[in-house]
Amino acid sequence: MESKMRPEAGVLGVFSDLARGAQAIRALRAAGHSDVRMASPAPFPELVEALGRPRSRLDSATLSGALLGVLAGFALCIGTAIAWPLVTGGKAIVSVPPFVIIAFEVSVLVGACVNLVALAVTAGRGRRRRPVPFDPRFSADRIGIFVVGDGLGDAETILRTNGAEEVRRVA
Repeated sequence: MESKMRPEAGVLGVFSDLARGAQAIRALRAAGHSDVRMASPAPFPELVEALGRPRSRLDSATLSGALLGVLAGFALCIGTAIAWPLVTGGKAIVSVPPFVIIAFEVSVLVGACVNLVALAVTAGRGRRRRPVPFDPRFSADRIGIFVVGDGLGDAETILRTNGAEEVRRVA
C-alpha cells in the first residue's frame, strides 16, 4: 500500500554507517540546509541528536514512576508489618531486607504503567509527518538522509564526501 503523502523535491543519500550518516547531517546543517530528514530502521540517538531534535522525556517519566513504586512498595510492606505484627523468634517487626523484593516488583509495575501512560500522552499529541522517499533498505540496514529543496548541488557533494553509498535526486 503506497503512502498518499508525496515527498518534496530534494536529494537523497543512502548510508550504511551510522557515524558517517550523523557526520553528513551535521555537515548539511552547518552548510545552512534547514530541512534535513532521516529514515532509518530505528531512531538511533546519534542521528536524532545530529538532526537537532530534543531528547525524549519518557525515560524521566519512567524513572519517576519507578521511584514512586519503590516508595509505595516499602510503604506497603512497612504499613502491613506495623498494622499486623508477627513476632517470630524475637526478630524486628520492620526489617528492610525482605521488603526489598516487594519494593522492586512494585517499582517495575508502577514504572511500566507510568511509561505506558506517558507514551500514550506523547503519541496522542502527534507530530506533523515529514515524508522521506521510500526505499525498503531503510527498514532493513541502511540510513536515508533527505535534503529538501531545489538546486542542491552542494548537498550532493556533502553527502558524497561523507561516505554516502548512493546519492540521487528526487523530483
